[in-house]
Amino acid sequence: MSTQPCKGTPSADGTICAVNHDPEVSEQQIQHLAEQAARERAALIDYLGNDVGPITVIVRDKGNARHKPPATIFIPSRQIAKRYAITAHEITHFLTQGWASLVLKKGLAVYVKFHLGEQQGWPNYRRSVHAAARHWIENDATAIRSPTDAEAALQGRRKGQRQKLLATYSVSGSWVMWLLEKKFSGDIQRFLTTLYRSGDYRVALNERDTDLYVQWRAYLNSR
Repeated sequence: MSTQPCKGTPSADGTICAVNHDPEVSEQQIQHLAEQAARERAALIDYLGNDVGPITVIVRDKGNARHKPPATIFIPSRQIAKRYAITAHEITHFLTQGWASLVLKKGLAVYVKFHLGEQQGWPNYRRSVHAAARHWIENDATAIRSPTDAEAALQGRRKGQRQKLLATYSVSGSWVMWLLEKKFSGDIQRFLTTLYRSGDYRVALNERDTDLYVQWRAYLNSR
């Protein structure tokens, strides 16, 4: 698919080029990662209705999973060993540009990874997204109780605050999951066009964001 030759391990369909910088990771593992990312990319394009072209996945023995526009993903090799490679989360960011808030951006990536990702990992790991959010809301150390708290934490994020970031991403993911499933009836395109790119809850849902927060918390508490 790409006009540039892959200087690593390509997926069978040519949509992913996995480049390995960790000698402890085998060629078989890299090939598996490339094919996983290719399958996720295809599923995400179908779900989100957008394309980004070929993607490069770079594996290193350091750092965290992240994305760099226009189409490069970095995956730490420890995630491969533990089967926590969240390529679907990072691909989602490429396919959903134009967000209005970091909570909606990060929350959507968590939600999509949970439903369409082949491996779970940050931030919920083996919990459901709602269970992870409930766990962190009840944790006094992080003080992330609402999407407003999560937005503030994302705006002022600092290194060395892993628990706070876990709480922030978990709350964001739960918030977006609840909105999409309970308020938008799963209509991802309506969510993207009316709320994700505007951040205007009143226009998108005819409700105040503060009222929605109360409903979301009541939903979490009932589970």
